[in-house]
Amino acid sequence: MHRRARRVADSEEPEFESGVAERLAQYEVSKPRLVADEAAADTVLVERAATLLAVMPRNQLRTTIEGLLSPHDLDKGRGAIDALIDAALAAEDESGHVRLRTPAT
Repeated sequence: MHRRARRVADSEEPEFESGVAERLAQYEVSKPRLVADEAAADTVLVERAATLLAVMPRNQLRTTIEGLLSPHDLDKGRGAIDALIDAALAAEDESGHVRLRTPAT
């Protein structure tokens, strides 16, 4: 048996729920990360890159280190390796191998 929707004959104005904004105000919205947090994260990645190069066998491929540092965002891994090279703490040869620089090199 099907029921038909009933129509309210005397309703002229729609009914609105009151107090919705007040009830939703108690839920906080997450705040976006600040640029300073990203700089701190990059510093951590640079430190991790130096540690990896120190403990892994010598002359690791750059892509290997980048993938280990930041597997889901390779650009961050590249940035960490670039920072080590720019600071003259690491060197990259023509074949793409990266190594830590020793004081003699």
